[in-house]
Amino acid sequence: MWRVLLTSFLTSFVLGGLGIAIPLVLLERNVGLAEIGLIMSILPLVFLFVRILFAALADQVGWSPLFVVNWLALSLASIIYLVAGSPLDFALGKVMEGVSISAYWAVSRTATYILSPSREAGEATRVIGVVTLGGAVGGAVTGFVMSISGAWSAFVLLTAASMMLLYPTVLLWSEGRRKAKLNLLQALKALDFRGKSRDFWAVSGIMAINSLARYPLTSLVLPVFMSKELGYSYMVIGGIFMVYNIVTAITVFGTMKMPLSLTRAVIQSMIYVVACVCMTFSSETLLPVFIVALAVASGLGTRFYESIIAKVSKDRRETLSIDIGILHIPLRTIEFSSLILFSLLMEKYGYLITFILSGVAYVAFSILSYIQISKR
Repeated sequence: MWRVLLTSFLTSFVLGGLGIAIPLVLLERNVGLAEIGLIMSILPLVFLFVRILFAALADQVGWSPLFVVNWLALSLASIIYLVAGSPLDFALGKVMEGVSISAYWAVSRTATYILSPSREAGEATRVIGVVTLGGAVGGAVTGFVMSISGAWSAFVLLTAASMMLLYPTVLLWSEGRRKAKLNLLQALKALDFRGKSRDFWAVSGIMAINSLARYPLTSLVLPVFMSKELGYSYMVIGGIFMVYNIVTAITVFGTMKMPLSLTRAVIQSMIYVVACVCMTFSSETLLPVFIVALAVASGLGTRFYESIIAKVSKDRRETLSIDIGILHIPLRTIEFSSLILFSLLMEKYGYLITFILSGVAYVAFSILSYIQISKR
């Protein structure tokens, strides 16, 4: 499992750095909010279509070849950003970034479930904790380097980190490779959505609601809000996201053995909503406090998220990758559309409506997850 954890850390380190750098560099180059939202939405749009195809292929050839694709695409994306001179270049980088994370998430849980039988939900939660920690370090280091040496130096660092992914990728090669002939027709047939249970689609919908609550908030709204409204420097923004991710990871690891009770669902909902609303009106000094609260609520919800996924997919080993991929289709649709929606809402109505929408969505995710887990 340590090789999967190292792969997860390095991948999220680079993605966390890019998540900080890209919107801030675009703002610096006077690209409008709506255009930034459109560029950022390319990644989940690619993710929506490519991940499901990769998942179908992984169930034939094995999961380890997809980690190679992750390494290649992430390295190429970093290089594109390094030399980017126009919004179109950044859009192309987002395409490659989308291919990278499509490959990673197509097989990350598959590898985890197979390498840790009978501990699926717990180990998957651990992986999420490492992913969160990697994003924290990547975002903080990127913000620091951008403040000291500029965006170009940060992209050099992220390119080097993406190259380092080759090490754990090579070590995993023999673990998850199947000696089978690739059959594209069979892979496409595996994409048949029929026969999925009501619980399967309920879990898929709950995952999409969680995405609406968290993805546009952390990927677009907060970086723009901190830069434009509060005037934070790149280093401060990177540091705040580092704190956010570290607190989330600590909460994930610290609450893994706590029961998934209704009390826990209500507490995380209340914390998240209060933090979202208060951030809109907070001062430059108080915002980090509410960011920490948001991180605690996010960490508490991670075990709910991984548990509902494991509940409807862990026993379907022959089609594990494709089933998990299909589960994520509504989620990726929400990610793509919400970035455009939230950017337009910010431009026309300000930040309050985006924060409130995020908070309400997280309440819905928490309660519906508890209901799903409680079913026999």
